[in-house]
Amino acid sequence: MTFTIPEDLAPECYPLAWLLGRWRGFGMLGYPGVPEHPFVQEIVFDHDGGPYLRSIATIWLSDKDQSGEISQEMTGTQGAATLTAGQLWSTETSYWRPVAAPVPGVSGNGSGASAAPTPRRDTTELEVIVADPSGHLSVYVGNVRGPRVDLSTDAVVRTATAAEMSGATRMYGLVQHDLLWAMDLAAFGRELQSYASGRLSREE
Repeated sequence: MTFTIPEDLAPECYPLAWLLGRWRGFGMLGYPGVPEHPFVQEIVFDHDGGPYLRSIATIWLSDKDQSGEISQEMTGTQGAATLTAGQLWSTETSYWRPVAAPVPGVSGNGSGASAAPTPRRDTTELEVIVADPSGHLSVYVGNVRGPRVDLSTDAVVRTATAAEMSGATRMYGLVQHDLLWAMDLAAFGRELQSYASGRLSREE
């Protein structure tokens, strides 16, 4: 499938342009206290011309318990067709904000102190704000380098009724035209560990 950068995409978002579109596929989730389960997922990345992308991600548990087959299917996207979306598991809305690189030799505090190290020219720093209806608001920081994004939480805020969550990391990568992602989670007093991963294909 041919992908073209939209003419009205803000230049700041060019390093993230490969994410744009509607992605759908499958994956597996599991965590201490949460049995392993295959799922169907859809992520839509879009923009309105501003210097950011917006994404809406939804996960549905599969109607069938195919946990024994999903690991083999993760090597290719054909397995997605065998999974049927069932119970809604989670949904989230996020904003992806590329951070402007500092100008070499110019201090950001006006004190005349030396500037921070100049980031790699092939790397763009990111701020990502994620909100979900279960009561969490997370701020991730990280970077995009080519077709790969690495993020980790800088702050997590939750409502009084939300489940305890202290941190997370996420990785997104474009592999053989598919979007692969993985998330590690620290919650319920546990250390950071694998929570979910998926493989999605861009839809026409």
